[in-house]
Amino acid sequence: MADDPSLTRSQYLIKEFNYDEQEDVEGCFARWSSKLGKDLHMDFRDIDIDSLEKIKTKDKQTLSCWLVNALDLVRRQDSQIYLLKEIIKCFKTEALADKEKVIRLQAQLLVQKDEQLKLLKTSVEKTVQTTVESGIQSYSAAVQKNSASDKVCNSSILKKVIKSVAAEEDRSKNLIMFGLKEEEEEQLPVLVTTVLEEIGEKPDFEATRVGWKRPGSMAIRPVKITVPSSTAVHQILMKTGKLRLVEKHKDIWICPDRSREERATRKNLVTDLKKKRAEQAHLDHYIRYGKVCSRDKKTP
Repeated sequence: MADDPSLTRSQYLIKEFNYDEQEDVEGCFARWSSKLGKDLHMDFRDIDIDSLEKIKTKDKQTLSCWLVNALDLVRRQDSQIYLLKEIIKCFKTEALADKEKVIRLQAQLLVQKDEQLKLLKTSVEKTVQTTVESGIQSYSAAVQKNSASDKVCNSSILKKVIKSVAAEEDRSKNLIMFGLKEEEEEQLPVLVTTVLEEIGEKPDFEATRVGWKRPGSMAIRPVKITVPSSTAVHQILMKTGKLRLVEKHKDIWICPDRSREERATRKNLVTDLKKKRAEQAHLDHYIRYGKVCSRDKKTP
């Protein structure tokens, strides 16, 4: 173990175990038992207490030779058995230690899952709150505009506000996947499932290509994916970075289903991000909470 501290006790014992000695002991026993059977003119496996009379007929020299060889074999087998018992003992001890590690890791995993669920819950609550507040503000603005012109807020304005809020809520259950190559008569659900399984997600979903396919165009249309809840959306978005590590999916990325205003804002942010990356290459730039942030690059 001094040569390689990374080895466990059992691994060290297995590494040091003399397999040549074990094979030699087995070979010696086979030869000894075969010779004994020949000397007694019977199969070694049939020798028992009833064969004592045959053994008594042998001279002392032959009996002594059998005994010495038998004692040597027993001694060597006993030594090998002792080493094997030590290995088994270490295996048992390490198995118990590994079991305790697994239990501790499972406990840590449960804690992390709880924290992740709390983060998801907080994120969902913020999304719902933002959506509701946006709808209330839109309705309030409509009422104020109507009041300023001395008009009564009619049902059509209210319907527009409600429709806007409903559309925002619908988008919260959508994802947009870019870079998924189009195929003739493609099985889109199968293609999307293959990508999502790479990040460990298997949600129920509906998928459709967005936009019309122009004849002769090589552009890849994005895919709109609708899942049962906004929680599932956040769960998937948290893992999308893993796709960059998969060679066949490295050109695919997934983002939220943003409104036209959000897309315009995002486009401006991406433009600012590219500009900063070009001007300040010594820093790490990224988008977070609706703005471009910078930090020192991590040492590789």
